[in-house]
Amino acid sequence: MSRPENYFGRRLSFSGALCTVRYVGPIEGTKGDWLGVEWDEPSRGKHGGGHKGVRYFECRSASPTAASFIRPSRPSDQPTSFFEALKKKYASASAEEITATANEIHISGKTVEEVGFEKIRRQLAKVQELRIVVLDGACIAAVDSDLEKQNLKIIELDLSRNLLESWYEVTAICSSLHCLQSLRLDGNTLSRPQDPFNSDESHGSYGQLKELSLNNLGFLPETATGEIGNLSWEFIKKFTAVFPSLTTLSLASNNLTDITLPLTTPLLTKLDLSSNAFTTLEHIRPLTALPNLQTLSLRANPLTSLSSPPDMGILFPKLKHLDLISTVLPTLSSLNPIPVSFPGLTSLLTTHTPLITYPSASLHTIARLATLTELNYSQITPPERQNAELYYLSQVSKQLAAITDNVKEREVLEEHPRWKELCDIHGEPTIIRTNDADAADAGTLAARVTEFVFQISKQDLQRARKHAQSIDGHSGENTAKNDPGHDAPIVEKTKLIPRTVDVYRLKGIVGQLFNIRPMSVKLIWETEEWDPVGEGDGGLECQ
Repeated sequence: MSRPENYFGRRLSFSGALCTVRYVGPIEGTKGDWLGVEWDEPSRGKHGGGHKGVRYFECRSASPTAASFIRPSRPSDQPTSFFEALKKKYASASAEEITATANEIHISGKTVEEVGFEKIRRQLAKVQELRIVVLDGACIAAVDSDLEKQNLKIIELDLSRNLLESWYEVTAICSSLHCLQSLRLDGNTLSRPQDPFNSDESHGSYGQLKELSLNNLGFLPETATGEIGNLSWEFIKKFTAVFPSLTTLSLASNNLTDITLPLTTPLLTKLDLSSNAFTTLEHIRPLTALPNLQTLSLRANPLTSLSSPPDMGILFPKLKHLDLISTVLPTLSSLNPIPVSFPGLTSLLTTHTPLITYPSASLHTIARLATLTELNYSQITPPERQNAELYYLSQVSKQLAAITDNVKEREVLEEHPRWKELCDIHGEPTIIRTNDADAADAGTLAARVTEFVFQISKQDLQRARKHAQSIDGHSGENTAKNDPGHDAPIVEKTKLIPRTVDVYRLKGIVGQLFNIRPMSVKLIWETEEWDPVGEGDGGLECQ
């Protein structure tokens, strides 16, 4: 029995806007039948599937404007086949029309000879030679039965937002395009087959496919009372298993909440899970079975934590690039599990998250993650890393100086797991805690400042000023002669400085005192228990 013209689940297009028929029948208070459709673009409709308090169908989208009622007589965009759409876009003139084209062109009333135009038209007509084909929104609803005979050499194919309703049509296209390496099916709504590929079919027809995009896909319901479903992980596993050469997979905007099974795509290196519903790494634990995964996008997921129980075994040993843009990780401490789960991470994206609201968030992020070489598309140079780690140490020192309770100290150190490692690299900062005897005088000026004495050898000072002159173009010789005691081998300056000063501000003060570039100095802290740092060191060294 043939299918009626209007049926539940039919894919339609009106002026380029795609929709799915979710209801066929009467509407109370009106005459005749209506089509209740859910638009692919939720803002296009006027309601959510109801009229005057009566609910006629449910929408996949939660938007209150995802649906409309349309008369069946309203003309829709004409559906077409794959090859017809290909010819229409890339070879609008047939070979006969091209041959009949005149070899003369009239420009401004003058006749000129056509050179090369016919050749260009002929090349465009040879769709068999096309390598990259984009048929996005082309109203493709069927696959030509003789498609394989066309001997197409398409390598990259975009079939996003079309009217295909069956996975078997997709597989027919894949079977007919033996050179296909990249396929996009974004925004389609297809049937839910038990097995999209015949189990006894050879992978030879699909073995070349390396890139597959299944963003924002919907499944048509099996019955008129069913709801349009989301892409299930079980189907993803089954569908991708027939592409043994797959290296890139995109599954964005599919409302995925939990990955239940590992993928059998051993060559996969890049996976996009953007705009889904994952909240922790535990929900993606089966992905750790991918041996070559290097790039993972969790962008725009409601991700609140990267931590996991020790027995979960969440480890991505080869992952280098992690996208956390627009997640909801609450604090900088949320990044602490990264060295455990992603020990080889070199690139991280964290923009549009609560993390960037913290002061000097990028410095804290760089200091916490030792393997990073790129943060938010910016390369991290060795001097930038050193400055970030010194700043980080100064900030942690302030936290430790403000507490006297051992329990709270352990909590602070647990929050900053790189503290000991960075102390071994740069030296442990001196932490001066305020005891009870000083508490009474804590509000006085003397309690808030410390007298610093800075010393530098005259030779080092001259070298630093010459370095500044070569960079900035100004001379420091006259200033050196005006310094008190400029003939002495050691130049000394004294300054009262607040105890809360950080390394960057301290370098700025030193730069002003000695008239040298602040970031070119190396500070060496000396106390009464001074341990010499090396022969000839004068306490303040210039780099």
